[in-house]
Amino acid sequence: MFKPTDWGVKMIMLLLSTLLLSILPLVASRAVSPLPAIAELLPLPGISLDVNLHLSQNSTVAYHRLGKRALSQTSITKGRRLDCLMSATIAHAQQINGGVRVEENFDEYFSLLFDEGWEQQTIDPKYASSGIQANLQTLTGANPDNTDYLYFLSKESGEIDGQSISPTGAFFGNGINAQGGVIIADNNKTPRYALGQVPFFPISRIVQWSQAAFGAWEYQAGSRDVEISSLRYVIRSWVTNTETQNQVVEALRGIGRTSIPGVANREVFSRTSTDQAEVDGFYAILGTPNGASTGFLVATHKEKLGIKRVASITVWNHPLSNVDLNSWRDAWKLNMLFTLETVPNPTTGNPQRM
Repeated sequence: MFKPTDWGVKMIMLLLSTLLLSILPLVASRAVSPLPAIAELLPLPGISLDVNLHLSQNSTVAYHRLGKRALSQTSITKGRRLDCLMSATIAHAQQINGGVRVEENFDEYFSLLFDEGWEQQTIDPKYASSGIQANLQTLTGANPDNTDYLYFLSKESGEIDGQSISPTGAFFGNGINAQGGVIIADNNKTPRYALGQVPFFPISRIVQWSQAAFGAWEYQAGSRDVEISSLRYVIRSWVTNTETQNQVVEALRGIGRTSIPGVANREVFSRTSTDQAEVDGFYAILGTPNGASTGFLVATHKEKLGIKRVASITVWNHPLSNVDLNSWRDAWKLNMLFTLETVPNPTTGNPQRM
């Protein structure tokens, strides 16, 4: 009877190991499904802005390396349309939006929250770990000691005009620095993402980050005796949304960068740059979920904020600088600063096809 020698056994085991290792990458690649696309949001027939998103930093995301791609033309188009919406008068914005009113108007925001089942809670903000407070004065000139953190959870049943509404588990946590004119988007989850689907039962009217952020801003500005129209900056702390990350990467790549800068050499994408690659990057980032929701906050509150638009978008990573664009993203803490400006000549005429 044949008896394999020790050398023969080792050779057989080596061959089997080699065969197994050659199969494993194929198995793994088939096991990983693509990340779901974030879409379908605002009831605006003329403009799709994709702003009703899950912004929580607590999400676990399967990050992957990016191959070389181009800026999304869809994001650029959304960014340009949103720019038109921001730059228009209230009446013209409604025209651009197919005759559907764009302007929001929630009075007595805190009373509305409590009536509709939201509970204010005291928790620690996430933005401290992404360097926002430490760098706030450098970024905006604001005193970080003036930042108040407001966190609300949809926890209880409520009522709207006599109709009962149900809690959703949604939450909105944002930093407000009224004296410095700054909103810091921190830890937010809309009702749709809290429930995992579009709600099929009556819920609170606060369904989007832009509504919650403006309500918190208006309340804090009033309590600090600051003009509501003095909002100048919106910061998106620790951006985890994959679509937004992708467009930031491609925008940086488009202007010749191979890495994400740190705060000291942060990159600014200006709306009015003479570099077309920079302008394309600006609109592509503005058209992402995190960008569009920021612009939508401005576009839907013209009566109280004045007619403002995003003038520039600054991006950086914390605490690591010069992070390779193709590196694994679980270590990223990508931040974005949206600088606002008053529109000198708001559009008033008939909407143009875009």
